[in-house]
Amino acid sequence: MVSNKKSEFEIMTDMLIVLLVMSAVAVYYYGLRALAMLVVTVLVCCITDIVCLKLRKKKIDIKDLSSLITGLTLGLMMSASVPYYAAVTAALFATVAVKHAFGGRGCEIFNGAAAGFLFSALCFPDGMLTYPKVFTELPFSSVVSADMLSQSMTKTFLLTGTSSVSLIDVLTGKFLGPMGTGVVILLVVAAVFLMFRRSVSAITFFTELAAIGIYALIYYDFDLMSVLYFFSSGMLLFGMIFLSCDYSVIPKTRSSRFIYGLVTAVCVIIFHFYSGTENAVIYAVIIASPIGIELDRRALSFADMLKGKRRIFKRASKPLKNINETLEILEKNEQE
Repeated sequence: MVSNKKSEFEIMTDMLIVLLVMSAVAVYYYGLRALAMLVVTVLVCCITDIVCLKLRKKKIDIKDLSSLITGLTLGLMMSASVPYYAAVTAALFATVAVKHAFGGRGCEIFNGAAAGFLFSALCFPDGMLTYPKVFTELPFSSVVSADMLSQSMTKTFLLTGTSSVSLIDVLTGKFLGPMGTGVVILLVVAAVFLMFRRSVSAITFFTELAAIGIYALIYYDFDLMSVLYFFSSGMLLFGMIFLSCDYSVIPKTRSSRFIYGLVTAVCVIIFHFYSGTENAVIYAVIIASPIGIELDRRALSFADMLKGKRRIFKRASKPLKNINETLEILEKNEQE
């Protein structure tokens, strides 16, 4: 019988395929400048990873696609106009300080792309948080002038509670923001594909979606358009898929993944609605990741807390043999 367990390489391949499709859309919207930005972040992540492995006297694994994934994820989170030095700084920080400082692949405490982006955003806020319009012809090698840039739709939405962007433009990502994180239609397809392929955690994703969605509906008085603006802005959907469900930092037990998703959702709500933070999901993921690791370390699960003997609790406390799961939680364990 063929095993339905996915290897780490298969999971990384699925993520890479989706990120390449999203990168193609970013290049279509922003031209060669976007392509150059993606190439820079990918090359810096890959080269730095190789150098760090050599310095640590570790073997280079040709099946390790984590640097490619981090580089593409980081590039898509950038403004198409961001200075190249800011992109290089983010990629270096993600690889050296976040990945190898903690022991390399599989030992990270934080998502590399999230931490790298936040570090550069704190160092270069003007360049990282201003954006050109879609289809603007950007200079390939020089710094983009400030008069070509504006604040993001997220910032406008935070300040006014509304947006003038049309429904079709929201769905297709044609608004001011990061160059590859706002195409709602593509992100929905990506989420379904990755969950069906069991390459991201459905438990974490749907926990976040339900908690954040319910709160947003109540906050915006059940105005569906405002809720759509909310989910399409601030890298929220993108962050839920590619950052909070990252296989390298996500908890390995089902109940811990539920708690981790809930913690992430609460952090998003606090940072977005009560502190007016742009790209709240970045901060939420960074705060929730160590908590998720601690949940696994202490084997905190509903089964442990309730001390029940029911079969469902026994299954909930078992660590996943596979890094990620989607529909497995709904299936019966035939071997039990």
